[in-house]
Amino acid sequence: MVKLEIKKKLGGEVSFAPVGFGDYSSNLPLVLAGEKQASPMSAGEEILSDLKKDKKFSKLFSKIELAKPGFINFYLADEVLREELQEVLKKGEKYGSAKNGKGRKINIEFVSANPTGPLTLGNGRSAAYGESLARLLNFLGHKVTKEYFLNDLGRQVALLGESVARRFLELNGRQTDYPEEMYQGEYILDIAKKFKEDGAYHGSLDDFESLIKSAQKYAVEKITASLKDSLARFGVKHDVWFPESELENHGEIDKILHDFNINNLSYEKDGALWFKSSDFGLDSDAVIKKSNGFTTYLLSDFAYAKNKLKRGFDKMIYILGADHHADVARIKSGLRAMKLPEEKFRFLLYQLVTLVEKGEQVRMSKRAGRFVTLDELVKEVPADVVKFFFLAKSMDSHVEFDLDLAKEESNKNPVYYIQYAFVRMQSILRKAKGIGIKTEKKLSKVYPWKEEEEELVKELIKFPEILAETGENYQIHHLTAYILDLAGKINRFYETQKVIGAEKELEKFRLTLVQASAIVLRNGLTLLGISLPEKM
Repeated sequence: MVKLEIKKKLGGEVSFAPVGFGDYSSNLPLVLAGEKQASPMSAGEEILSDLKKDKKFSKLFSKIELAKPGFINFYLADEVLREELQEVLKKGEKYGSAKNGKGRKINIEFVSANPTGPLTLGNGRSAAYGESLARLLNFLGHKVTKEYFLNDLGRQVALLGESVARRFLELNGRQTDYPEEMYQGEYILDIAKKFKEDGAYHGSLDDFESLIKSAQKYAVEKITASLKDSLARFGVKHDVWFPESELENHGEIDKILHDFNINNLSYEKDGALWFKSSDFGLDSDAVIKKSNGFTTYLLSDFAYAKNKLKRGFDKMIYILGADHHADVARIKSGLRAMKLPEEKFRFLLYQLVTLVEKGEQVRMSKRAGRFVTLDELVKEVPADVVKFFFLAKSMDSHVEFDLDLAKEESNKNPVYYIQYAFVRMQSILRKAKGIGIKTEKKLSKVYPWKEEEEELVKELIKFPEILAETGENYQIHHLTAYILDLAGKINRFYETQKVIGAEKELEKFRLTLVQASAIVLRNGLTLLGISLPEKM
């Protein structure tokens, strides 16, 4: 990758250059000028002189120039473009892959919604991101495990069981109140009806505690199965579903409580058990066991972190909603207290999703039962579009999901525009195959590039560099932006350059470019988890 070669040579940052300023650009002269108290241009002249002395390096470029106020711009040589284009054809579906990961074991935990109701749009954003990140890291040589942490313990799950139990009593003609704190969605009544139809409860209706436990177990199983189905329809499949109860059943939560006690990391106050998190970077201490006997999620998080390390993962990535910001700080304090390697844990927070229809925001509340589920959205809009819209924005940004735009089948819709570019390339390849035209195995060294062709080639060969950078910073939206830009250049090439029927040498070369375009689009869309239609 040329960008990496420049970075190694300069020892500084290198970026893709703006249009008209080469292919790559470095601001190293500006940086060194500040350090040496010299002018950026004089610092740049010195760097430029050193670069030109390295004949092997300078052969990569047709031109290296210094530009005001202190940038070095690099223009790729035609020979490099030809070699890289041939590399696309040679590697095919593996183009862009790497062995940088060296088989390191990475655990990515994502979605992990409580089994108390259907998946929401925010859960869908987590699902799209986690799946794409896992695909990308696997492509770069890591060994990724996709994991779902199932919170099947605690107050929220107990409340779910009670909600179903009360609806079940109503269905059996019993008088019962239904407090506001209960889950209000229609799905609760549906579960209660199924609970009755299946004859899943064999106890007395007067034994409310027994009924709640039975209803809780039944509801968690049904909702978990539903969550798996919803994710499968969205093109997401976890390798591991890890129940929180497993930590309890294997004594891992009790082990944390014991260790905290003997190491003087916890204390009792107001009937609750507190962790001395203020000794490890927090402003105040945190409750790990409530006065009602329920342990908190935080205690399970501590046990879960130790469990992941015990399973031999080199890196643990957590994908969490922005509302878990405070939880991340608390988990980190626990890692320090337990003397676990904090650098092995990475927490990625995503902002929530707002659904907009006809210019107005759709209000959502899971507890009150007024919310749009991921399933409902995917019934209205293809899963490909939903995923792309979720992935197109930085995790730090809110997603304002425009339902009207998502449904549009025109170039205004980015997914339609990208898939249409792919279909165009596939159509040309099918037609060429049908009339016996083959792609060039080795490109002519004397072929003069047309502007649209050169722009397309340069965009295609950025792909490995985009993947490498995304694999380091986990910013998937950089990949979606690249794919959209690539589609734009493919469509411009298609509209301006005749392929089949052009002069013989041109025809072969352009067909090679079509094939390379289809390969890179296919690889990129596959990493995003987006389908590849043959026709539209």
